[in-house]
Amino acid sequence: MTYRVACGINPRPRTDSFTKTLDGRDWKGLRRTPEKKMELPDLSLLLVIAVFWATFHVLKAFVFKPLGGILREREENVEGARALLQKSLEREHEALEDIERRLVESRREALLLRDAARAEGNAKKQRTLEETREAARVRLQAAQVKLENEIQAARAELRGNTTTLAAEIATATLGRKVA
Repeated sequence: MTYRVACGINPRPRTDSFTKTLDGRDWKGLRRTPEKKMELPDLSLLLVIAVFWATFHVLKAFVFKPLGGILREREENVEGARALLQKSLEREHEALEDIERRLVESRREALLLRDAARAEGNAKKQRTLEETREAARVRLQAAQVKLENEIQAARAELRGNTTTLAAEIATATLGRKVA
């Protein structure tokens, strides 16, 4: 047994596609043929070139130019819309700034009005407190005067009645009539 057979290699000679041409002939048997001289093209090539250029000019006149005009007009419309959008965004930005400025100004005025109203309320409250205190002081003085008068009247009445009261107390204490 040979090495090739033991290793599983096919002992037959190679006959794959690299040694043969597509039509089955062997490469070794092919000879080089002498090259042919270059021939002038026939007149159909000139006809094809003429038809190409005629078609090109027709397409240019009826398709490419109108299509280019449409695309150019569309680009101009887009640019105009873009410029209009930019202007409206600027106007919106200016309007927002104006609104913010007026809002800040309104807040400032509202704070001033609130502080003024608060100060006026505090002053009114203070005046009311002062008036109430004065009225209470006046009433207190009147009550004190009235009380003093009543005390004086009660003292005078007690002085006038002291002898009578002393006699009654002595009579009640001694159990007999005292003069």
